[in-house]
Amino acid sequence: MPEHCASYSCSNRRTIENRARGITFHKFPKNKDLPSSPPKSRCIIIRLLAFINLEKGRATSTSRRAEESLSVASQDSQEMSTSQPQPNDDHGYALPASPTALKTRLNEALARVESLEREKKNAMAREKRAKTTVKSLLGDLRKKNLINEELQENLEFYSDLQIDLMAKQGYEYTKDYREFALTLHLHGPKAYKYLRETRHFPLPHPHTLQRWLRSVDAKPGLNKMMLDMLKRRCQEDQAKYGCVSLMLDAMSIRKLVQYNPHTQSMSGFVDMGDGISETDFATEALVFMVVGLQGHWKAPIAYFLTKSLSPETQRVLLSHALEELHARGIRVVCVTMDGHASNVSMCNQLGCELKGDPREPLQTSFSHPLTGEKVFVMMDACHMLKLARNMLQLWLDLMINILLFVFV
Repeated sequence: MPEHCASYSCSNRRTIENRARGITFHKFPKNKDLPSSPPKSRCIIIRLLAFINLEKGRATSTSRRAEESLSVASQDSQEMSTSQPQPNDDHGYALPASPTALKTRLNEALARVESLEREKKNAMAREKRAKTTVKSLLGDLRKKNLINEELQENLEFYSDLQIDLMAKQGYEYTKDYREFALTLHLHGPKAYKYLRETRHFPLPHPHTLQRWLRSVDAKPGLNKMMLDMLKRRCQEDQAKYGCVSLMLDAMSIRKLVQYNPHTQSMSGFVDMGDGISETDFATEALVFMVVGLQGHWKAPIAYFLTKSLSPETQRVLLSHALEELHARGIRVVCVTMDGHASNVSMCNQLGCELKGDPREPLQTSFSHPLTGEKVFVMMDACHMLKLARNMLQLWLDLMINILLFVFV
């Protein structure tokens, strides 16, 4: 008869107390005909009560001896304790005898499963958030050639922005999210369409972006918001935003006066950005725009609605633009414009000599109004070629006749 249980980490031994609890030890019979490789003996624990309930009707000698021993042991244990038999919890795989304990263990197992499922769900959510950050999306868009390296560098400022947080209806877009959407749609419309329609990210509709742009202060005059933005960019990257070229050009517009619901005023009159009400209809728009010399970027900084702008007034506007850019740490190296007569007169008033003696060299620079540094004037090459083409087209017949007369 075995003296103890052969199961790992089981401390039950063949004692009177364990026998009173219904634990008996048995050994399988030995068979000399079997090979010697399997174990010769093995211990098992049998719960006598469960064995009797499941095997009713069997009347073997072993079961009868177990019943007799159980009755004797129960009579002896009544003097020691009146409590019910304690279940055996030494084996991890053994189920408790009490239904309450069994239900408690089941609830603990279900709570553990629920906790693991919650942890798995949180881990998957963290992985999804990591994949939906702007930083991970920029790499994907760059591999698909939907954005260039310059746009990727500009959008690195929003690398920690979460895109999927906007999926909740009624969620208000943050300032960083608006700036990211506007920048991406302006410089990478294909990438914006890919993220919104193919990847189904909750990006705003292009009509929403247009509404946001309409809400920006875009009154005539110098745009303080754009100038302040260039100042911040210049502080972040002096080499890229420190040196610029200032471009100015006037374009014709149609005479039209209409009500502006955002400003609650009539627009279409002459407006120089000084707040003075004019009654003349605007026929031209003079635009100032800065272009980076070290990077591929440009930004409009001012526009004015005019009718017939004199060179003196245009010179004052250009000086104001140079002073505002200098106040924000931005150096203007050159000024680019077309060869219009008013532009040439403005440059001559600033200190250039563009209409002097053809035998003398031209003076193509003027002094900065604040620093005194040279600011060079560069005529637009494309516009100058167009003027030369028009001149040749107009005077070609006359020149041919003169040449034929001279040489004949």
